[in-house]
Amino acid sequence: MKVLVTHPGRQHSHQAALALAEAGALAGYWSGVPALPVHFARVPPWLAKRYLRYSPVPLPGEGVRWHPATPLLRRAGDALLPRPLAAWVDYLACRRFDRWVARGLRALAGKPGARPDAVIACEISAVSTFRLARGLGILALLDAPSIHHQAQDRLHGFTEPASLHRRIVAVKDAEIELADHILTVSELARATYLEEGALPEAVHAVMLGADLTLFGPAGERSSGGASFVLVFPGAMIRRKGFDLLVSAFSRLRRHHSDVELWVAGPAGDASAALEEAPTEGIRLLGRLPQSELAQVFRRADCVVLPSRNDSYGMVVAEALAAGRPVIVSEMVGSKELVRPGQNGWVVPVGDAEALYRQLEWCATHRHEVRSLAAACRASAAEASWEGYRGRFTRMIAGLVEAHADARRN
Repeated sequence: MKVLVTHPGRQHSHQAALALAEAGALAGYWSGVPALPVHFARVPPWLAKRYLRYSPVPLPGEGVRWHPATPLLRRAGDALLPRPLAAWVDYLACRRFDRWVARGLRALAGKPGARPDAVIACEISAVSTFRLARGLGILALLDAPSIHHQAQDRLHGFTEPASLHRRIVAVKDAEIELADHILTVSELARATYLEEGALPEAVHAVMLGADLTLFGPAGERSSGGASFVLVFPGAMIRRKGFDLLVSAFSRLRRHHSDVELWVAGPAGDASAALEEAPTEGIRLLGRLPQSELAQVFRRADCVVLPSRNDSYGMVVAEALAAGRPVIVSEMVGSKELVRPGQNGWVVPVGDAEALYRQLEWCATHRHEVRSLAAACRASAAEASWEGYRGRFTRMIAGLVEAHADARRN
């Protein structure tokens, strides 16, 4: 089989491409983020700092394409325009990328022996690609990194202009209709598609991975430190439940003056919650590269992610790999990794009271919390990128084989 992987950014698409390349099944990897060393060499100096968090991907050069106009448009919109207009630019950049992929797919399919068996395209950048793929008999696989858009709207609404939101919803609905199969990153995300009427046999969950080596326990803090450190790894936004955490922590701090909250992420739409928080006990670390985030996890006692909606939440696997128990909401997809009382806890979504009670228990049972390190590391083993690549390749192979059988019959 040969599969084309496309994505206007990166997310986990490069891991999908690596999985297929390892199996000799990659038809191409077309993305908006540089992938090869030669691509990074072409990035202008003024833009290079935007890509510091990305590394070249060890893929065979043939078939790997970069569409620099996509990130240029998105970054320019973020830097120069008010947020509502920047959101429109981001949407249009994704639609432009989709049309670019469709043109390339048409050309690729016209070459003898080059037509891929399947194409993977990410939501908001798949309509044109899928319309062409369906016409050519190519399996259309929708990369759905988020939960279903209807569930997103119910849980936390939307921030883009209403007219843009309607446009995005229409595109997503069209992509779902055109896709032969939908690929989600967790059983939680899969369930939201089933709730909206998708056929169970057409929606597949493949749990993502994490760099377990980078987040391993080397240099971890010893137990019994002077303070009890909670880490929130994410943007200070309502979707991540930051306002809920600040509310719960403020109560906790009144009873435990040595508890600290470290925030490893940028400001966001819930940053105002800090105005009502204690002036001491909260450390804002900003956005951190992965290597520094790993160090922060090792100095923590517990990692907290009370999201209203997180289709996966890779930081959960990373925290467990570092030997740190986690507190997550029931709407975090990587709750699949959590064994309550053994490596963490799951609390009801949107419930600041329940979150406070769990934080209070942890703060008063520090020895028990710190004793979970070994169990946390063991539970992270199933969430490696190597494991993901094996699961992903087997699933795609099954879908391609079934598609080929159906066409023959």
